Amino acid sequence: YLEKIFKADAVLHFGTHGSLEFMPGKQVGMSDTCFPDKLICSLPNIYYYAANNPSEATIAKRRSYAGTISYLTPPAENAGLYKGLKELSELVASYQGAKNSGRAASIVNVIVEKARQCNMENDVNLPEVDAKELEPEQRDNIVGMVYKKLIEIESRLLPCGLHTIGKPPTANEAIATLVNIAGLDRPEEGENGIKSLP
Repeated sequence: YLEKIFKADAVLHFGTHGSLEFMPGKQVGMSDTCFPDKLICSLPNIYYYAANNPSEATIAKRRSYAGTISYLTPPAENAGLYKGLKELSELVASYQGAKNSGRAASIVNVIVEKARQCNMENDVNLPEVDAKELEPEQRDNIVGMVYKKLIEIESRLLPCGLHTIGKPPTANEAIATLVNIAGLDRPEEGENGIKSLP
C-alpha cells in the first residue's frame, strides 16, 4: 500500500521499536514470504532509534532493512521527595535529634502513621503496636528502614522531559545526568565491578 498506492518515497519511523520488525518471518535473511519484507517492500526505512537500546535497533536493521539514526535519551535527574515523603523525611530528621529523649516513641508513632499514608507498608515492615512498647533499638530499626526507603525513592532517576532531535542537552542537564550515572555502582563485573564516585 505505502509504496504502490500511497506512493511514499520512504518510511520515517520515530520512536523505539514498532511492530514491523517483530512481524512473523525468519529471524535472519528475510524472504518474500516474511511479513517485514512484504510490508516494507523496497522503500527506504529510516528509523530514529534511542541510543540506549542498540540490541533492538539491530533487530530493526536485520528484519526491516532499517537505516537507524540514534537519538539521545532525555537528561535525567534525581526524583527528590515531595509532599508526604518530604514531611516523612523531616520527621526522621527530628527523630535523630530526639531519639534519646522522652519524645522518641511519639515521634516514631507519627513516622509509622505517615509511612502508612505514603503507602510504605509493603516496602517497610511497620509495627502494629504503639512505639512506647518497643525497645529503643527496635524504634531505631524502624526509623532506619523508613530512612533507607526514602533515600531509595529520592535517588531514583527520572527523565527531564523529552529529547528534541538536533538539540543537545544544556550543560546543567548533561552534568546532572553524568553525576547521576557516576553515582551508581556497577556490581555486574563481580570483584572487578566499578564503584560509584563518592
